Amino acid sequence: MKIDAGNRPVIETQRLVLAALEMSDCARVAALAGDKRIYDMTLLIPHPYEVRDAEDWIGTHAAQWARWREDWSMNFAIRARGGGDLLGVIGLVGKPTHRRAEMGYWLGIPFWGKGYMTEAARAVVQFAQSELGVNRIEAGVFDGNAASMSVLRKAGFTEEGLLRQRFWKSGKFVDERMFARICSTPDKN
Repeated sequence: MKIDAGNRPVIETQRLVLAALEMSDCARVAALAGDKRIYDMTLLIPHPYEVRDAEDWIGTHAAQWARWREDWSMNFAIRARGGGDLLGVIGLVGKPTHRRAEMGYWLGIPFWGKGYMTEAARAVVQFAQSELGVNRIEAGVFDGNAASMSVLRKAGFTEEGLLRQRFWKSGKFVDERMFARICSTPDKN
């Protein structure tokens, strides 16, 4: 892990760089997250997703990054190594009192099925354990999102249960599958 000029972590993997989002990412975030298929599989991304939504969201990150070592909450832009464009986002919402964090993510449609999110998730787990002391990372997935469940399983997460009718979305209740990874558990994949 490196630390950038803004005292924010930068995580590098074989193919990716995970670093803080910048205001210059707003148009790209809006273009990728604005696809209805992203909305359908995420809880907090609105549809339509406009540039102003990205500006509002990324605008909150400066305060978030100022506290990342204390509250363990952060969002990383996922980029291809070598200065590539934004592919998606992965983040943590920390619960330091309990040595736990929740992980959320989305990936632009053109980048699905290439293993990028599994690679990013593994890197975030390793970072959370080694740099923050996180013991457990949880991730919720809408029932039926087989691709996201596959990402989590490949990243060493175990399905722990089904939370029936957990969310109200698009005029109906949606079930959530809960996954978790104990960070010290070796990645079997």
